[in-house]
Amino acid sequence: MTNGTKNEVAKTLSTTREDLTEWQLFLGEQTPGAPAAVVAALQNGLATAVPGSVLGSLIAAGLATDVTVDGREEDVAWASDCSWIYRTAVARQGDGARVTLRFEGIDTLATVRVDGEPVLMADDMFHAWSVSLDDDQGPGEWDIEVELNPVLPVAAAMEAKKPLPRADMYDIPFNQVRKMACSFGWDWGPTTVTAGLWRAATVTRVHQGAITRALLTGDWREGARLSGSAKVSGQADVVIATVRAAGEAGVLVSARIAVVAGVAEFDFAVPGASPWNVIHRGEQPLYDVELSLVDAADSPWDVVRRRVGFRAVELIQELDDTGRSFEFHVNGERVWARGFNWIPADVLPERVTRERTRALVQDAVDTGANMLRVWGGGVVESADFFDACDEAGVLVWQDFSFACAAYAEDEAQSARVTREVEDAIERAGSHPSLALWCGCNENLWGFEDWGWKETLGQHGAWGAHLYYDVIPTVIAALDVRRPYIPGSPFSPDAGVHPNDPTQGTTHHWDTWNQIDYTAFEQKTSRFASEFGWQAPAQWGTLSAAIGSEPTSGSDARVQRLQKHPEGAASLARGIADHVPHLPADGRGWYFATQLMQARAILASVGRFRSLHDTCSGALWWQLNDCWPALSWAVVDVTGARKLGWYTSAAIMAPRAIVATAPTSLIGVTIVNDVPQPWQATAHVRAVAESGEILCDEHSDIDIAADASHVLVPSHVPADAVAVVVDVDGIRAVRWLVPDRELRHPAARVTVESVVYHPPTGSTSIAVRATDLIRDLALLAETHPGLEAARVDRQLLTLLPGESATFAVTGQGVDALSDKDWAGLLVAGTALVVQ
Repeated sequence: MTNGTKNEVAKTLSTTREDLTEWQLFLGEQTPGAPAAVVAALQNGLATAVPGSVLGSLIAAGLATDVTVDGREEDVAWASDCSWIYRTAVARQGDGARVTLRFEGIDTLATVRVDGEPVLMADDMFHAWSVSLDDDQGPGEWDIEVELNPVLPVAAAMEAKKPLPRADMYDIPFNQVRKMACSFGWDWGPTTVTAGLWRAATVTRVHQGAITRALLTGDWREGARLSGSAKVSGQADVVIATVRAAGEAGVLVSARIAVVAGVAEFDFAVPGASPWNVIHRGEQPLYDVELSLVDAADSPWDVVRRRVGFRAVELIQELDDTGRSFEFHVNGERVWARGFNWIPADVLPERVTRERTRALVQDAVDTGANMLRVWGGGVVESADFFDACDEAGVLVWQDFSFACAAYAEDEAQSARVTREVEDAIERAGSHPSLALWCGCNENLWGFEDWGWKETLGQHGAWGAHLYYDVIPTVIAALDVRRPYIPGSPFSPDAGVHPNDPTQGTTHHWDTWNQIDYTAFEQKTSRFASEFGWQAPAQWGTLSAAIGSEPTSGSDARVQRLQKHPEGAASLARGIADHVPHLPADGRGWYFATQLMQARAILASVGRFRSLHDTCSGALWWQLNDCWPALSWAVVDVTGARKLGWYTSAAIMAPRAIVATAPTSLIGVTIVNDVPQPWQATAHVRAVAESGEILCDEHSDIDIAADASHVLVPSHVPADAVAVVVDVDGIRAVRWLVPDRELRHPAARVTVESVVYHPPTGSTSIAVRATDLIRDLALLAETHPGLEAARVDRQLLTLLPGESATFAVTGQGVDALSDKDWAGLLVAGTALVVQ
């Protein structure tokens, strides 16, 4: 259907929906700590957009600083102690329509009033709320007011009445209210305790009938099938479902579905449709579905549109020689899941634009990732996020909003969670990228190991009823074909520890917290869904947040951006274990910490990929950030890529060489996670620290589709420090000597040429190694004016005589001299630039 035809249909519909975007913001009666400037500015109301938040509106008006830029959470803490009022009006039209005001998201404790009368008490951020404005008999308008009350006093009072344990590092009882947990501060994020109308507010006007809920799933069961239901109001007898290829006019199929007891249920074939595939495994065709509620003459009363893809997704958990598998199968094929955990991309979710969301998903795609896990301390993600993943072929694992804490299980809580799950399925269930629902993050583990049993008693309520009964019951009724697990980490067999590596999913945090990333060499897992290593935000982001360049890792201005209690100690330990020779000034610390994160990614993801047949996934913690943090992210809050992003791109590529092997101390694993065989010749060299080639051989490889191969050199002399393997332009290096035992003599590199390319706006810097160069990086961002520059590759290992070229894009890259570029080169070996 063309846009013009759609618009003509919209004019004839008896049901209309319009976003209510223009509001006025006022301070409520509680104003402790509110600055005089804010009190004055809001006395007559502040024009405010919805979706929005109080803090976002204050920032936009210049009345508060932006914590995502300057990192000063303490400067905006007062806002969470105040009450706030949103006001607007809905015009009457006098046409007799039944009018409903729907809030897609209220954050969090609110009283909604219509014409001064309270009509709704909201207490849950995670689902939609509806208010009937009754029949429109006009003229005039309805006055709408939403009063938001502080959350912290309510949470504290509930905690005093009935304490619920949390992970030890979190003092605020975030688990006492149904609000995004990371608003209360996390070990990577600030405390903001937001408030607002964070998702759309919509006015619906109904004359005859409306579709009040639509559930759709595109399945691939020996061909494409569309299943689901439409719940309707009014006296209509028929819903017409029409399916088209996305953006096309031609109809693939149109079906008439009878309405029985207010519901139209359907399950029919879609001839001519093609399957939706995971990235690197085929195309991602999408289809537009239109559900029309019609009268006896087939005139539409209401229309709902969704976009679907047709695929079959299964979670396989079968007993085997190692324990029990945990595998995602899509369209009948095992998919080795490579990817990241995803947190809210901003402390104010409403500010995350469609463009920003797509850029972050593309950051993951550009590494070779095929899965993103949306973590349970945030929210069920936006339509923009799922759209981007649908189009890219990225699978989504979606946690429900429970994290690192015990939660109440009473009747009121069960009712809240039921509504949350119903809304989540309606909003996200049609997306083919959504592969898994998960009940919670680390709560099963917490109950087992974090002292909760002692606090609550063996049979005390901690959330199990929600994860094992309430949530799966709703999914079984509304989204039966999509897999569900109660939490992560998780073991499906009764009596098995939730973080047991022989089944289910595992989280690996002893490395970061206590030991070294080299310990991953001994790790096993069936599916590693959380593990990570910290590094600071990109140099320009970090410097902007603290006001100038950091002087060292112990700079107090830097440390206020470190939210993990032991984070500074863990970063320092990581540097001391591996690169004690690097300078301790700000730039030396910055490179060392970025380098350690990058190597940790290679070690951890590499280890799990080397266990190709028994492990089926590895999801790094984390992809993104919400402020200028010292965190586990590989992309910072501004979108800048850390050095760890580049090693992610090496180790998560569908075809990769992994510098570890489960059965050899000197071998590598060559992984082929695509549905085509890989035939090539591997060039294998053993290298001394001087750069001398001690062994040079070639080996033909023939790896089947979705398989791996361990390659062991035939001879590695005792004085070799590394094995270098090249296949089809891919290089991996297995270092045979611990970092502290390497002498790292001065290593020379020459800048051979610098060429600016006006058509592309990029500068290429060609370098040549005289000696063995390990982890060569070009830190363009540390040069004034190049903070936003992007380098195409990083952390190269070069053998003596080898050349490489960096390409740098961004404003100002044409202004640097050869000497300037040379000064931005650093390496994991001592470096002399000539």
